[in-house]
Amino acid sequence: MSTHILFVGRQPDIYAPLWRQLLLSNTQVSFAASQARALRELDSAAADVIVLDAASLRLSPEPLARTLRQRAPAARMVLIADSDVSIGYSYDYLLASPAAWTRVLKVIEEALASERRQVLVQGPFVLDLVERTIIGPAGEARLTGKLFGLLALLMRNAGRTISRHQIMQEIWHTSYLDDTRTLDVHMSWLRGLVEPEPKKPVYLRTKRGVGYIFTPTGAADSLPAPLNREVLSAANNI
Repeated sequence: MSTHILFVGRQPDIYAPLWRQLLLSNTQVSFAASQARALRELDSAAADVIVLDAASLRLSPEPLARTLRQRAPAARMVLIADSDVSIGYSYDYLLASPAAWTRVLKVIEEALASERRQVLVQGPFVLDLVERTIIGPAGEARLTGKLFGLLALLMRNAGRTISRHQIMQEIWHTSYLDDTRTLDVHMSWLRGLVEPEPKKPVYLRTKRGVGYIFTPTGAADSLPAPLNREVLSAANNI
């Protein structure tokens, strides 16, 4: 099966040799000049690498990269943007615009040689299991070890209440429950990273006297638990 590259941008003429080179190597290349078109392309065929030329679209790169990452969580992403773009976790490679086609080709080849992203997906949330980053409605963030473990535990059990006792055992490796202020503080920090309104949480919810529940849709907990999608490299098992 040939690899699939999705180019999102205006297809500037300077990249014409790049497309010829990729086609000669039995690589399928699709083009999208808008976010809507890019999402349709990803719905019809999974991409191994996404090249996002945000500079040619004259759009803010971070929201678009985040949207594409949520739709294609395991793909590698190359972002071509103006030099003042802020650091983000949606993309894997950043090239300053304008980028020579030979440089873009080299990065694509590097991306194809690397393993696909290992991620856990629940609703609009993409948790990178290697980089320990989270992408969701509140934006992007890198997690500390304890916050990563806490969120991964809740996401893997989406729709189910996880008791404070179980959390303390699995994350802090203790059964001591006389003082769980550490858990409360970490949950507050985690909500600050994943909730659009941390003081009014809709994703990381409290079951008073019991524990916590992760609801990726922000809906009532009475709804059935959503499907858990864990996208892993074929050679690895987390």
